[in-house]
Amino acid sequence: MPETKRDTEELLQSASETATYLREYIRLQLDYLRLDLAERIAKVASILAVFLVVGALLTLGFFMITIALALLLGAWWNSYASGFLAIAGLYLLLAVLLATFKEPLLTNPLLSSLLKAFFQNTDEPEHHEPQEHS
Repeated sequence: MPETKRDTEELLQSASETATYLREYIRLQLDYLRLDLAERIAKVASILAVFLVVGALLTLGFFMITIALALLLGAWWNSYASGFLAIAGLYLLLAVLLATFKEPLLTNPLLSSLLKAFFQNTDEPEHHEPQEHS
């Protein structure tokens, strides 16, 4: 019987070590998941920041161009009010077009970029070599 007791003690010791290793494995996996999530959130945040900055600069540039165009039209038509009204009409037309086609023009590309950044496999390299088509 002493040998059975020793086998039982070894088995209990082994089970204890296994449980310790399992806890450590779970802790490391959780740490990995936290780091992976932080990396993905950082990628998405950087894409959003770039979209916001580029969008703001494009909007500012577009605004300046339309003011210049309104002044030019006003000089041609001898009525600055007419020039600005024409540009206001362009803005209204643009607003209607964007409201009508917002899914393919705005929502889908932005959502696609964000989802691609969030769900991109971090184990794979980001640059893919072009594939030859036969």
